[in-house]
Amino acid sequence: MIPKEQFLIATERMIQESIQAKQELCKTSKEIIVDMADMISRAFIAGHRLFLFGNGGSAADAQHLAAEFVNRFQMERRPLPAMALTVDTSVLTSIANDYSFEDVFAKQLRALSQPGDIALGISTSGRSRNVIEALKYARENGITTLGFSGPSQTEMDLWSDIILHPPSPVTARVQECHITVGHIICAHVEQMLFGGGNVNRAESR
Repeated sequence: MIPKEQFLIATERMIQESIQAKQELCKTSKEIIVDMADMISRAFIAGHRLFLFGNGGSAADAQHLAAEFVNRFQMERRPLPAMALTVDTSVLTSIANDYSFEDVFAKQLRALSQPGDIALGISTSGRSRNVIEALKYARENGITTLGFSGPSQTEMDLWSDIILHPPSPVTARVQECHITVGHIICAHVEQMLFGGGNVNRAESR
């Protein structure tokens, strides 16, 4: 049996790593975060939609953030048109089976998106092929492209109008930065569109 003390030490180390990654992100990416929120807000004002997508934990983040926009984050306000491209198993499996798993997000964008919409691709490595293919399609068809990526520049940078690079080599820390930034963007968008509400009210869920 591993002594409890070792787990306590490891727990503190991982929490400190997460704190440090977010502190570094704050130093390097505040303007990027605000610019992303502004772009999403402007798209919503103009009647456009936000599409989010990723794989694994990033798929969960896409669904999580879409729910915050459609339902609410901290304000009581009208629903906002956001959609995760990770939830329809029949669509995902039919595209992967008949064509390629690389096409599962791009083909949905072809069916659902219009110029002026926003595509937010999430990949902790920045190398997820299906995320890159979707961003490429979006960029080539008048859709604004945002990226939540890993610490290094990749091909994902080529197809993202704005991209976030959390400063950590650890996937878990990158994911923690992604969801933190996602929550900040949700808060900013609500303020930009519906400012004046009670943003400190506790959520009932």
